[in-house]
Amino acid sequence: MKSKQLASLVFLAQGAGAIFYAVFLASYALALPSNEVLHDLPVFKIPISIFGAIFIVSTVVLLLLSFRAKPEE
Repeated sequence: MKSKQLASLVFLAQGAGAIFYAVFLASYALALPSNEVLHDLPVFKIPISIFGAIFIVSTVVLLLLSFRAKPEE
């Protein structure tokens, strides 16, 4: 895999992780005065599912690629 492609995949994983974290944090923070948690609402559940799946898949792919990569001398 080329360095530019690998950098794009790392950027995708970081971006998906950041969006996942932001939406998940917002689902808790927006309901703070009460004991409610909003992550079960579709407006939060759908983005959490999508970006969580992208984050997990890209992380696993990057992990597998790191084991496959030859060490540089």
